[in-house]
Amino acid sequence: MTLAGEALFDATGRFTGFRGSAVVTEAPSGGEQKTGALVDPAFGSLPLSDPQFGRRIDGALRGPLSRIIATAETISGQFDGPIRADYARYAGDIAHAGRHLLGLVDDLADLQNIERPGFKAARDEIDLGDLARRAVGLLGMKAEEKGIRIDAPRTDDRAPATGEFRRVLQVLLNLLGNAIRYSPENSLIWIRVNREGDRAMVTVADQGQGIDAEQQAVVFEKFERLGRTDSGGSGLGLYIARRLARAMDGELTVDSAPGQGARFTLSLPARDA
Repeated sequence: MTLAGEALFDATGRFTGFRGSAVVTEAPSGGEQKTGALVDPAFGSLPLSDPQFGRRIDGALRGPLSRIIATAETISGQFDGPIRADYARYAGDIAHAGRHLLGLVDDLADLQNIERPGFKAARDEIDLGDLARRAVGLLGMKAEEKGIRIDAPRTDDRAPATGEFRRVLQVLLNLLGNAIRYSPENSLIWIRVNREGDRAMVTVADQGQGIDAEQQAVVFEKFERLGRTDSGGSGLGLYIARRLARAMDGELTVDSAPGQGARFTLSLPARDA
């Protein structure tokens, strides 16, 4: 495989990604080489439980979607010259849709992975306070765009726990992302860490519309989207998050009522500092 590309920068000189191509050179049994654009593998009749299914989804969709996003962002950012404002907006919409579809690919790959027999998470020594602050750092700009203030744990707020570092961060990003998505503008989201007995906990709370008892009963099931009908997510995030929590000997729960926001709490095995 040959990769070629160029770095892209916006008008302020900020790096925004790469634009390029991938070419695969095949060597058939006869020895003659064939060169061509990257060809996605066929799915055939593979079941979702087959480990190859997730890899083939990734190979078939991630590359083309990444190219669509990069091209649309280049057009939207007018890196190759000025264009009509409405065309730039259209390109921005295409890039946004591409990122949404790429998120669905990530969710499907995660779904296939966590439902694989024998799936286990690593047992890292982590600090829920540190991971909560990292999540805020990654999504803080998204919250600012809606005028939402995030009250994050202080630097000395610690909750030592055992769990896989990247998976715990993934769960927290999902919880915080949902809180931002479903919170009204100019509202507050707060995140707290604490310990109760042998459990370390982190709670993400918002001032959104809340979740009624009927929705709470199904909110962690596949394709449930907190009663929303917009295109903001796949409906797999909370299902994956709870499966990950349980794979780390933890739990993910919700406490809410209509009009009173929602509180999602991740608990994991605590450890001594």
